[in-house]
Amino acid sequence: MPERERSEASFSESIDQLIGAIRALLLGHWSLLRAELGAIARDVVITLIGAAAIVSLIVTALLGLLIALFLILGEGLFGSQLWGAAQMTLLLLSLAAAIASSILRIPTGRRRRALVLGALAGVGALLLTLLPLAWEPGPASGLALTLLLTVVLVDLLLGLRNFETQRFTDRFMPLASEAELRATAQALEDLREEALGGVAAEVGEAIGSADAAIGTLRRSITRVAETLTRAAERIRPDRGGDA
Repeated sequence: MPERERSEASFSESIDQLIGAIRALLLGHWSLLRAELGAIARDVVITLIGAAAIVSLIVTALLGLLIALFLILGEGLFGSQLWGAAQMTLLLLSLAAAIASSILRIPTGRRRRALVLGALAGVGALLLTLLPLAWEPGPASGLALTLLLTVVLVDLLLGLRNFETQRFTDRFMPLASEAELRATAQALEDLREEALGGVAAEVGEAIGSADAAIGTLRRSITRVAETLTRAAERIRPDRGGDA
């Protein structure tokens, strides 16, 4: 094999080896990246599952504590755990209904009315069970509080019927009207045109000043050139005469 063909073959082999090495390097990095992303994804999933488990356990523990607290209060204050369970359920439902009423923009007076009606119903039930019926203070108080929460919950739920779509959606509407937005956009457009006009005028003046300066410099150079030309013309005949 001639030396030239051998060198060309060795050069081609070197190129092939280089391309193979680059391909292997890229594939190795890609495999490493996929492995790292897989490990990161597994760590993220495990972390999210762990965080969800922690939050769930904390919420469950607090809920269990709340239930136990109401049961203990029901047993100790009103003589039965059923009063505590009922009052806890009604209290949570009343809070949910009050939050829904606030979100739906039900008038505040409706929630105040529910509290007033509930208080009147609770006081009336307490007086009725203590005086004419001669109940024990514990059961009488438990019934009064349960009736209060029941009236509040029912009135709040009835108040949700006063939901008005317009009042609810007004908060999501822009504060400015369409005409005001158009006027603002037109004012901004006018301001932009005025600014561009001012900039164009300044640039024109600057270009005019530059042209004037360049013209002056050009005239000065022309005069100097003409002077030198005349001087050269005067010198040439003298040189010719001397010759």
